[in-house]
Amino acid sequence: MNFDQKKLRFIKQIRFFRKKYLCYAITIFYLFSDFYLFEGPFKLAIEKIAKKDQESLAELAERKGVVATVNAYPIYKLELERRLNQYCLKKGINLNDISNHRIGSIKSLCLNNLIVDKLVWFHSYHTPVEMNIEQLNESLIDFRKGFENSEEFNRASQSQGFSIKRIDSFTENQFMQRLWIERVISKYIQVTDDEILERYKIENDTRTNPERLKVQQIFFASLDKDPDDLKKNVYDVYLKFQQGSVFESLVKTYSEDPNSKKKQGHLDWLTKERVTKTFYDQINQLQIGETSPPFQTKIGWHIVRLVDRKSQNQLPIKTIKNELATVIEAEKRQAAIKALINYMKRKAKIRYMVNLI
Repeated sequence: MNFDQKKLRFIKQIRFFRKKYLCYAITIFYLFSDFYLFEGPFKLAIEKIAKKDQESLAELAERKGVVATVNAYPIYKLELERRLNQYCLKKGINLNDISNHRIGSIKSLCLNNLIVDKLVWFHSYHTPVEMNIEQLNESLIDFRKGFENSEEFNRASQSQGFSIKRIDSFTENQFMQRLWIERVISKYIQVTDDEILERYKIENDTRTNPERLKVQQIFFASLDKDPDDLKKNVYDVYLKFQQGSVFESLVKTYSEDPNSKKKQGHLDWLTKERVTKTFYDQINQLQIGETSPPFQTKIGWHIVRLVDRKSQNQLPIKTIKNELATVIEAEKRQAAIKALINYMKRKAKIRYMVNLI
């Protein structure tokens, strides 16, 4: 093949490719115009097919009683109705007394909870954790402890449409799901000493011991007694104290409070919040070792000696360290579970088959 023949062949190939790519360009331009610039026949045809498929899916879902799917796993209308009844029973709501819009809102909430349950089940099923049989048995026992006896448990199970075997299976699944959640979030809920110290500093003003007073008392009950005779008796006892009688001896002989009488009239440490204003005002003005004159409250008469006083002070961190750690862990746990649920929802394929509101 000489040079002219090769040149001619090359020119033919160029013309062929020009025509070919021109056809491609025209086709692409037409489809683009059909779908994005105009309501073309291709777009209308595809939308019609999609709508028909969607209607068919909705009809199928309605026929099967499916209200939603999570990663292709169905949630049935019966499940939603059962969850709705449980919610209303727990909250004391009568569906006949609320509007259809409110019912729809509650159904949406219950459906969302079912979706979360399905997501947790899906992940715990595909990434199982090692189960402690003893803990599982304890969980089953604890669940049944909520009922007075086996007959009540059986009646409750049957009223919800569950067999005993299915109840135990459900409890086992719930146990497995809790284990899976704990495994996933465990590294996110660890509490460090630095976090405890930081929280302690933030709550410095609220974590205090209030002022506390330690007292002894001689108590005279006023119930079913003549007021004048009672008052005279009280002041007679107080006079004996002023004349040198030992306070503890007077408690033993005259006090009518059996609890403090056993302890020589001593009461536990008292704060302003634990006693009446009248009682606190009387004892708060005393000096340590000083005894009050008789005073009256709603329940009777009192002669009180102030034994000791502790001023308001900051609680040391060691006394509330465990409490702070528990609070911080609970906050972290709530945030971690919320983040986990949001993550699972983003990654899942969730399809709603009905409009509840």
